[in-house]
Amino acid sequence: MIIFAYDFPHKKTQDILLRLAIEGLKPTLVIASPWEKLSVAPASLRVKPRHCDLVHPRDICAALGIEYRVLAHNSEDSVQVLQAAKCEIGVVAGARILKQPIIDAVSIGIINLHPGLLPQMRGLDALQWSIYENQPLGVTSHVIDKRVDAGYIIERQIIKEYADDTLIDLSLRLQQTEINMVANAVRHLQNSKLTGLEAIPSGLPYHRKMPAELEASIPQLLQTRLSKLRVES
Repeated sequence: MIIFAYDFPHKKTQDILLRLAIEGLKPTLVIASPWEKLSVAPASLRVKPRHCDLVHPRDICAALGIEYRVLAHNSEDSVQVLQAAKCEIGVVAGARILKQPIIDAVSIGIINLHPGLLPQMRGLDALQWSIYENQPLGVTSHVIDKRVDAGYIIERQIIKEYADDTLIDLSLRLQQTEINMVANAVRHLQNSKLTGLEAIPSGLPYHRKMPAELEASIPQLLQTRLSKLRVES
C-alpha cells in the first residue's frame, strides 16, 4: 500500500499514517510531494483550526519503518516508483489532483476521503457549500478516477451536528470521520476490489472555491441551521 502525502507537517497526513499503522495496515511506501506555492486566494472565512506541534511525516515513517520518498506526485519518477513497487492500493493523505498515469500505476485503486457527501458535494469548500445549499454534512470514501472527487463510492457517513457547534467544530468532526473511515476503505479494496461499488456518473457539476460574498452568509446560515437543535454535553 502506498500513501500520497505532503513533505511537511500536515494533520491529515499524520493521522492517516498513525491510524493505518494502529489498525495493522501499515503502508510500505510514502510518496511525499514537496511544498509549492498555490495561486489560490486566501479564504475570507476560517473554518479550520490552527494546528501546532505536528510531527513531520518523514519522522513518522522513520519510526514505523516505512519507506519515504520525496517526489512530485504526478512526475514520471513517481510513476516509475509505483510500477517498480507493484502497488495495489493507494491512499490520499495529502495531495493535489492525481493524474491518469499515477492512477493507472496503482493496480486496484487509490482511496480518497472527501469531507462532503458525493456526488452532490464534489469540489472545494464542501463544508461551506453544504451549509449554503442546506445539505447534510458528511464524509465519503471513494476510489478516485481522473475527474474531480469522482470514481467509485465505498462508504458515506453523515456527521452529527449540535446546537452550539462552530464551523471549526464541524470541520474537526469531518476530519475525524475521515480518519475513522480510512481503515474500512482499505479493507474493502483488499477484500472486494471495486465489486459492488457505486460509480459516480459522468457530467455532474462540482463546486469551485466559494466566493467571498457567499462565504459572508455562512455564519448566519449555520446559526439558523443549528437553532433547531438542542445543546448536548
